[in-house]
Amino acid sequence: MRMPYGRSPRRRRGIRTVLTAVAAAGALVGGLAQAGQAQAADGYPYVNLGDSYSAGAAVFPQATSAATFCSNSLVNYSNLVAERRGTPVVDVSCAGATTDHLDRSQYRWQGPQISAVGPATRLVTLTIGANNNGLFADSTSACQQAWFSAPLSATPCRDKFGNSLVDKINTSTYPDLVDALRRIDDAAPHARVVLVGYPQIFPAAGTALCSASLLTAPGDIAYLHRVFAALDAAMRRAAEATDTTYVDMTKVSAGHDACAGDRRWVEPTLGAVAFPAMHANARGQQAMAAEVVAALR
Repeated sequence: MRMPYGRSPRRRRGIRTVLTAVAAAGALVGGLAQAGQAQAADGYPYVNLGDSYSAGAAVFPQATSAATFCSNSLVNYSNLVAERRGTPVVDVSCAGATTDHLDRSQYRWQGPQISAVGPATRLVTLTIGANNNGLFADSTSACQQAWFSAPLSATPCRDKFGNSLVDKINTSTYPDLVDALRRIDDAAPHARVVLVGYPQIFPAAGTALCSASLLTAPGDIAYLHRVFAALDAAMRRAAEATDTTYVDMTKVSAGHDACAGDRRWVEPTLGAVAFPAMHANARGQQAMAAEVVAALR
């Protein structure tokens, strides 16, 4: 029988059921949000901080939930460590980060990285320092431009920067690393902090083929290798000064630099199969994860 006015009782009951379900779902979402905020205030158990080498910027698949421009991979070393340890990771690392971005927002829509850690945090991993004082940009794009500007020079990058890159590492990046590690320790007093070094990007000696793939003068490749060796040394010293676990990737990554062909753990500028160039590829992230797991045993 048709009802002369309004909706049928069955339809009204259906609408009430839907509205009740929506209200319940809203309450559940609100409760989960409050729980998430409470957990974040106390810190997550495992947090990954740092720059593009932490984020896995060149490795796919990328995390769709990551902050815009941060380029976090779902299979970066922290996710691989989390999988092996059976502990989920909150990954707030971000491409381009410096030590300043641990407690200062890198983008307006992204909070300070250190806000994810707290008294409940038990493990922190990070790779950071290469972006301080523009080191990574200077050793890649600026050195490439130097070669284009002076193609007949044997070492245009060294001519341009001289000792300044290493000097800044020792006088600025090192104390910044020490300060950053101390801030993490203050924020997460019960956490084990693991500072993961950079795998070798440049080989100890350059060849013509290597030079072409990196768009860097052959003589500058050895120069940049020494620069990053100085950065790794500064990271080790900073870890020792703050009772932080340091994972040294220098020896294990020898022969796996950006010029190592099929054995490379870092992608070159030309011939890269993953972008951005000059970043650790999937094998590099796997190697970093293996070293972190070994250090945590």
